[in-house]
Amino acid sequence: MTVITYDAFTKGDPSVHSSRSAHIFLILLCLICTAKRLDAQQVPSDPIKPTPQPKHSDIHPRETTKPPPARMDMPGMQEGGMRHEQQPGIPPPYYNYPFGSSTNQHRVLTVDQSVEMALGNASAYQQSRLDERVAVEDVRQARKAFLPQFSLPLIYNGTTNSLIREPDEPIIYSFVASSAINETSAFLNASGAIDLSGRLRASLRRSRALLAAAHSGALVARRSLIITTVDAYYGLVLARQKRRLADETLALAEAFAKIAENSQQNGEEQEADVLRARGSALLRRDELEQARAAESAALDLLRVLTGVEFSTHIDLSNVTDSVPTANDFSDYTEALIQSRPELNQIDSLKSAALADASEARRELLPELTYSLNGGFDAADFRPLGRYSGGQAIVGLNIPLFNWGVSKSREAQARLRAQSLDLQRENTLRELRAEFYTSRANALSAIKRIGQTRAAADALQRNITLVFSRYRAKQSTILDVLDAQSSYAAARLAFYQSIADYRTAHVRLEADPAKLTDSERTQPRAPDVMPAPPCSLTLSRAPDVGGFRLGMNTAQARALARGLKVSSADELGVASAMLSGNALNYSLESRGYFEGVESVALEFTDGRLSFIRINYPLTNRWGDPDEFVNTVAQRLNLRGKWKRFYDWDNKNVRDTKDLNDLALECGDLRISAGIGVVGLGGDQIPHIEFQDMTATTLLKSREDEKTRREIEDQKRKDKP
Repeated sequence: MTVITYDAFTKGDPSVHSSRSAHIFLILLCLICTAKRLDAQQVPSDPIKPTPQPKHSDIHPRETTKPPPARMDMPGMQEGGMRHEQQPGIPPPYYNYPFGSSTNQHRVLTVDQSVEMALGNASAYQQSRLDERVAVEDVRQARKAFLPQFSLPLIYNGTTNSLIREPDEPIIYSFVASSAINETSAFLNASGAIDLSGRLRASLRRSRALLAAAHSGALVARRSLIITTVDAYYGLVLARQKRRLADETLALAEAFAKIAENSQQNGEEQEADVLRARGSALLRRDELEQARAAESAALDLLRVLTGVEFSTHIDLSNVTDSVPTANDFSDYTEALIQSRPELNQIDSLKSAALADASEARRELLPELTYSLNGGFDAADFRPLGRYSGGQAIVGLNIPLFNWGVSKSREAQARLRAQSLDLQRENTLRELRAEFYTSRANALSAIKRIGQTRAAADALQRNITLVFSRYRAKQSTILDVLDAQSSYAAARLAFYQSIADYRTAHVRLEADPAKLTDSERTQPRAPDVMPAPPCSLTLSRAPDVGGFRLGMNTAQARALARGLKVSSADELGVASAMLSGNALNYSLESRGYFEGVESVALEFTDGRLSFIRINYPLTNRWGDPDEFVNTVAQRLNLRGKWKRFYDWDNKNVRDTKDLNDLALECGDLRISAGIGVVGLGGDQIPHIEFQDMTATTLLKSREDEKTRREIEDQKRKDKP
């Protein structure tokens, strides 16, 4: 038997946040036409004490001996890419976009890691680094120009005999410049220039200035790449939040459409309201598709910048972590602009231009060169020592006139320097404008964060009031949908303000890499394969700590002695709750329900038709897909998990569960989720096992009850 522990579903989070935004969905609690009564999950007044495990009835055969249950622990948390064995039918632990690139790996990236990977990826920054290395070699060459150059010239000079000679004269060479018919020379030569004019020193200054300019250019490219990567990172964060809100809004719109359709069947709604609700749901589907495409594009952009393969899904951190304050800007003044590499690069280029002018001016000054030789120059090697020795040649070159070429080069260099002065002035103005704009945007974003949070809280209460008016027939379904859209827009504005702050703040630093904070990461274990059809049925439903759908109340009481089951109501529904020590009714259940906060049971016509496992409040799950992936793997639930708006049966028991994913297997539905994640990231993990045959039966009884109440009211209203 698989064991479900709190560590598996909460990731051992020691601290939790208070749930606030989830209250908004309580307004829809009475809207969903279900067979769930509000008292179904009330804790019995008397505490339930654990009792020894009784013998199981025939409906639950058990072996007399079983190994101790295994704990359902999460794998160790690591950063980076992970590849796992594919498990057909297990949903991936992330939102899988069907029209995007196919993924078979998963990687968690923080801002730090994204920037580090982008800097190591092929980009303009890497090209600027190569340019800087080229400039380093230029400086090395200019420095070596002051040193002598060594060479080893080896020369053989052979001539023909002279055709004209007197009798008795020896045979001589033909050319007057030759020393012998066969002449061989070999020297060790050292030559160079003595920088009397200062041309070499000017060339060295120019190379050093160009090196400084190349270094500043590399810093400019680095800063630009970091900002681009940070923008892409938070752009993906925002796109993902937009998609999540669109997904949630669609679930609510589908719920309203279902309500309107049911109300029309009961004679409570007009056809126009039904068409309006259905049209709104279709528009929400269009918004979701747009949000999906935008998220996919943002993900591809980050992949390009970081070099991550397109087969790898990237997960990010929560934007609501470490919400900023205005105190973060006490050290940001205009003086920071002077340290920007853009200004340093222009200053270095100006120094190089002035060095060019100096070098051109010194071209007309005298130039002193030298050449030192040591070796031999002989016609016969046998008396080689006779023709060996040393030689020194010193030359002084005095330029007189070059048609003004040097003056033109000097004027050209000085014009470049003046142009760079104007460029620096313009750049300084642009940097000042960027500084004040970024600081204003960041401070404005901080203020907007507080305002949008307050707006979301106010609109949360507003939608509750609008719904109350709707129930009192004082407003239309359109008013409810508008209130819902306003609340979603306020939440999106909250996330937008945080993203705007982070992208503006990073532009205030000369080195924006200092602001890329390490953020919380969580491992993922993906492998996406087509889900096989669900093979489960109601009779083959998973065992839940000994409880099975379809068992009667007597069997449930025998399983957990002291179980308090309420009396059946007029719809035939009875409920019970196990919590605290009452969950440890056997060694087997103690392992299964370890860390579970409570278990709610519901009996329809004396048969168990609903089981809900509730876990304590947490904030450690990235999204519902990750929680469902863990549930599916640990319970070995294979099949296609669908979101609410794609369910075949859209009856739910609590509107906070509209973000759940469900595995629908005919008359059995297993759903899991983390509730509605509010602005604080609070989550309520839970798992539900539901007999859909009983649910349909209760739905028909509820509808019949509603019709009778309407008819009774009409009879009373008649004069």
